[in-house]
Order: sequence, then structure tokens, then C-alpha cells
Amino acid sequence: MLLKDFNLRDDPFAITPDMDKIVWADREAFLRQLKNAMRRALQSTPSRIIACIWGEWGAGKTHAMSYFSKPEVMKKIVEEIGISIPSLPISIPIIFPLDNTLDTIYLEIIGKIGVDTIIKALDKIESKFQSIRSEEAYLAELSKYMDPRVAEAFAKLKGRKRFVFERYLSMTATSTELKNAGIARGISTSTDKVRTISGILNLLTATIASRVIVWIDDLERIGDRPGKDVFEFQYFIRDLLDFIPHNLLIVFNMTLLPGEKVEERLAYLGPAIKSRISDQIIVESLTMEEYLSYVRDLLGYFRVKPITKEDEFFPFEKDALELIYAEMKQKQIPLTPRQINDVLSFALFQAMNEEGRTDPLITKRFVEKHVINSIKVTFPVK
Repeated sequence: MLLKDFNLRDDPFAITPDMDKIVWADREAFLRQLKNAMRRALQSTPSRIIACIWGEWGAGKTHAMSYFSKPEVMKKIVEEIGISIPSLPISIPIIFPLDNTLDTIYLEIIGKIGVDTIIKALDKIESKFQSIRSEEAYLAELSKYMDPRVAEAFAKLKGRKRFVFERYLSMTATSTELKNAGIARGISTSTDKVRTISGILNLLTATIASRVIVWIDDLERIGDRPGKDVFEFQYFIRDLLDFIPHNLLIVFNMTLLPGEKVEERLAYLGPAIKSRISDQIIVESLTMEEYLSYVRDLLGYFRVKPITKEDEFFPFEKDALELIYAEMKQKQIPLTPRQINDVLSFALFQAMNEEGRTDPLITKRFVEKHVINSIKVTFPVK
């Protein structure tokens, strides 16, 4: 049988969701908490940190980052709040790196923003002074948002070829390129990186974005980094908040290790960062009710044709789904979207490939015969 025989246009239970699709399946409690934190950030200007603590691997933290980074989602949240803001927030999703921590984070932020967006923001500032054509006035205005040394470099580079500006920001400009642009030296120290990033983010929120939201995923990796990298990261985040006192929201996504407590994980952030966390959101495994809602929502998104409420779990019997949940719980398999997707995708394709099958309904009896014995935990690669 084919997926269309099960009234599905694709496998709803992909282990890695498509980042281009805007899909949120249930997780209402977590969704509500994160939306409330977003509302708070959008209705007040002080910069802040949100820490999302995930109790299990595969609970959906990367999907949450991807979902909330989409302009369509932020637009909907703004509309729900009913506030008037001049422009939508800009989201910058990054993964905590495995090495070269500070350099990689710096380059990721620059890359996600893009040189064209930075030039667009600089053009907004420059347009104020076109009538008097004063370089001094333009530089003075830029210096309101960034360190004067960064402002001077930006002012000199903006009128040159785009790739020179890009090479300067990516720390690959040659000494000849810098000399020809009238810049004494490039970006090299940790202080340079903080000044540059904070200047850019302040510039963006002054011109083309109401807020900047920086998502840092897989932050549990910080525990594997050497002390020097940990301290550099701590000071980088602290200094960003010092230099960008308004309109910056940083969201930390981190998974607890087995047996680890929340405070033990947060200890890696250091007192200066911990004290600035305004919201802690703890994400637990799915309850039976949440699990059924999650499956129902996913199936609904991938249906070919609408169905009645009585058939909301089709092609699964509700009893079959409840049996799978109970079996996973009994075997102490984490009840997370990744593990659930793994089992349900297996069940679906077992039904598709069953020889002689003509009825698409996946029953409790079928699950007992073809699925139960194959249910096992899938450990992620860290």
C-alpha cells in the first residue's frame, strides 16, 4: 500500500522535521509559556535571557527554535498581543559550536544577519543626512549605536565593494585591503567581536527591526568545552547585554544530561548570566493526553483529504496509539517527539509493507503483532 492509501501525502513522523515548514503539533503548555515570554519581551524594551530546559533528548528544542525563528510565526504573535510595533523582530538561530566557540558564534551571527541587511540598516541612517551630505554628521549618528571605532570602519567600508565589507566582518580582510580602506586593523580580539556584534544589533533595532532574538541551541555542549571557551562565552553574553541594554532577547536551549539537575546545568553559565535570566521554561516528557494531541495534530497536517472527528487518529486506532504509549512508558523509553516519531513511523511503514493488506486501519492487534517487540530507545548522537 502507498501513503495515499492511508490518506497521507508524506510520512508525518519524520525524525528530523522539515525546517521550511511551519508546523507545531500540540505541546500547548510549552507553547503557551514561550509565547508568554515572547509577549513580555515584545511589550517591554529591557534586554533579557530566556532559558529553555529540556528534560530529554529529542524533546523538540531545535524544532522550537526553527518554528519561532520564522517571520510568519512572529507576525502572528505580534497580532495576538495586539501591540503596534514599527517592524517585526529579527531572529538569529545558531547552534552552540563544538570548537572555536567565540569565533564560531561571532561568524554565525554575522552570517545569519548578512552583509546586505547591515548595509540596508546603514542606508537608513545615511538617508537622514543626504541633504547636507555631512560625513561628520553621519559618523556622529552611527556612533550613537556603536563604538566610534566600529562606526568609523563601517562608514569607510560601506561605500566600497561589498565583498571588502564582508571580508572585514568575517575577519579575512588582508592588511592591504584594510590599508586601502583607511582602517588601521581588522577584527581580532574578543573585545572587537563584542563591539562589532553589539554595534550591528543596536543598529538593526534602531532602523529595521523592533527586536533582535538570538537563539542558542544545544547549549548543553558548554559542559564539554575547556575552561577558556566557557569563560569567553560567559563574558561575550554578559557584554552583549551590557552594550545592548534594550530590544535584545537571548534564548538558551539546553538538554539536561541523565540525572542532572537544572541548577547544575545553569552553573556553567556563571553568576553574571544566571542573574539575567528572566524566564526558565522546563520542558518535560509528554503525558498521554499531550501525546494523543501531538499525534492528532501531525496526522492532520499531512492528510490528503479532511476526515470526521471520529476518525481524527486515522490511519491509527486510538487503542493502538494508547498501547504504543503504554509500552514506551513501561520500557522507560523517553516520551519525546523524536522517540514517538521513530516508533510511529516504523508502525506506519510496517503496515504499508504488510503483504496482502487492503485495509489501511492500523489496529491494536496489528501493533501487538508487528510493532511492540521492535519498540526500543534510540540514542542520539551528541
